[in-house]
Amino acid sequence: MDRREAIKRTALLTGFAISSSTLAGLLQGCQPEAKSPLDSWAPSFFTKEEGVTIAEIGEVILPRTDTPGAKDVFTHEFVDLMVGDCYKPEEQQRFRDGLAGLMAGCEQANGQSFLDCSPEQQLAFLNEQDQAARAIVDANPDLDDEDFPFFLKLKQLILLGYFTSETVGKEVLVYDPVPGVDEACRPYEAGTPDWAPNR
Repeated sequence: MDRREAIKRTALLTGFAISSSTLAGLLQGCQPEAKSPLDSWAPSFFTKEEGVTIAEIGEVILPRTDTPGAKDVFTHEFVDLMVGDCYKPEEQQRFRDGLAGLMAGCEQANGQSFLDCSPEQQLAFLNEQDQAARAIVDANPDLDDEDFPFFLKLKQLILLGYFTSETVGKEVLVYDPVPGVDEACRPYEAGTPDWAPNR
């Protein structure tokens, strides 16, 4: 599976089309280089609080179970790099505004910041955001990138960062570093992992 196929599959996971800025960044091969523990990580684009909030949101969406969680594969660094290096200035500002709105919405709903909420509150809040965003897109399927709900943009970046990471490619998906013959109609066996993107 190549990068385009990985992007298409991530779009299916979110249920919606990939935004153009996300697509452009991934096709350029945008991947974080530095991998630091979260407490010592210094985001290059976001503030520390914004970066840690993105890391926690990612972990709620993709928690560590018998597979690595979002923080284990540094999806927060991926999001920071994508927005900072691959988005246009106006897209960066919309992303900042969207994140600020999400953080303010959580504080209004729970009386405290997302980082101070309990895991149950965090999950409930993100589920509400996801349902509201999906309702907007369902009612307006032809939304352009500017009007696409912020939460789904963030979720797409987190999923893309996760499923294109080396760790997930090698430990969760089937990884073939030297691909052989492409069998397009290979039968699928229930319970077997999917193929990793061939980058």
